Amino acid sequence: MKITFEGNKKVKVRVKNFDIWTDQPKNHGGDETAPTPIDLFLASLGSCSGVFVLNFLKQHALPENVYLTLEPVWNISDYVIDRIEVTIHIPADFPPKYEHALLEVARRCLVARHVKIRHDIRLQKDA
Repeated sequence: MKITFEGNKKVKVRVKNFDIWTDQPKNHGGDETAPTPIDLFLASLGSCSGVFVLNFLKQHALPENVYLTLEPVWNISDYVIDRIEVTIHIPADFPPKYEHALLEVARRCLVARHVKIRHDIRLQKDA
């Protein structure tokens, strides 16, 4: 990945052949042209859980009219997210025998399982 600064508070992340942009809200000096980094973190977690749910639905030939919502619960004093409430919304006629398994596969999300990894930051001078 390559991270570059693209004016004001805009940051571009080059991942493989894709560009991902972030910005900051106007009240934090940004232009509000893209999600914030924390938005992308939450989207990463949600889409990861979502793909596990989707794979389960496909594997069991279940209807795909299911969706997920995420709600971060903030610790205001430390300005960190204490927990993230993920809700899997299923239709009324969803087969009850699959409900527990659907919750279990959503918990397999690789992003959620990696949140507690050590985060080392170092400097390297380029020639």
